Amino acid sequence: MSRRLGLILLFLLSSAPSWAQIEDETFDGPDIDKLIGEGRYDEAFEFLKAGIEKNNTLHTYSATYYAGLGKFFMEVGKPKDAGEALKLADTISARTGLGNGFTAREQAAFLLAQGEYGAAASWATKAIRESSYRKAKSIVLAYCRSLEALARLRSGDLQRAEKLIRDALREVPKSNDSEPLFASRVLFAGCLIESHRANYQEAQELCRRGLEVIENKKVDSRDVSLAHLAMAESYFLSGDLARSREFAEKSMEHTAKMFRPEHQDTVSALDLLARVDLKEAKLADAHAHAKAALDMAVAIFGEGAGGTKGPKQTLQEVAKANAK
Repeated sequence: MSRRLGLILLFLLSSAPSWAQIEDETFDGPDIDKLIGEGRYDEAFEFLKAGIEKNNTLHTYSATYYAGLGKFFMEVGKPKDAGEALKLADTISARTGLGNGFTAREQAAFLLAQGEYGAAASWATKAIRESSYRKAKSIVLAYCRSLEALARLRSGDLQRAEKLIRDALREVPKSNDSEPLFASRVLFAGCLIESHRANYQEAQELCRRGLEVIENKKVDSRDVSLAHLAMAESYFLSGDLARSREFAEKSMEHTAKMFRPEHQDTVSALDLLARVDLKEAKLADAHAHAKAALDMAVAIFGEGAGGTKGPKQTLQEVAKANAK
């Protein structure tokens, strides 16, 4: 176990409430999903601390608790800590020999954010298999498919991504009455993939539906920032640079209000703003945004981590434009 994760767990265990304070002693993965999906981050953290206190590292549920901790850290913009927690979840799963769809999908989501698209696709495929075996809800399977779809999209396999997202979208209720986390994120993934297929109107309608899911549930969560990011990318691809800039800035504002400015979603927004600036031939602004994106990516992901690849590439493109 790394010294960093050891310190995290020491803090968790030293400040954890008694498990008796949690009303329902039966662990159920959807509890974590529900708390995080509804933006109840403090409650999610307390739930996870209590679960870690109750279970030793070889308990049947332990891998899911540590994966849940990884999920929590990703939501609030601490991918280094998320990576440590997910490594431990994977180690526990290997020792116990128990497959876990929850752990697999959170590994996929983490690797997707890191830019490790091949590995993310493999974990998402495993999540689909394990979740199917355990008879997970159809919307959970849809979310797993959407993760693989995004990994395939970023890898350049648009055809495979389209098939996966079509299968996933069929499981999203038309009434938008579903778990905010899963329904909205499947719709946002659909927005991105349809945008890359140049179906901009359909793409943006999917994103609006995702926002309706959140609004209908009266939820304020990271999903709002993700919706704005998806819309920003959609408008960028369609050539509407003003609207792309508007939504990228909205995403940054919401992330700063919800968590803090230093977050992987801010990195994505800054990187997109740099690309908008580049298209508009605002080279000084492009350089400032690209450098800010890379500096923040290094700070939150670590030097040389996968999450720094995109900003580094954008900064190189700005440098080439400046050299002309």
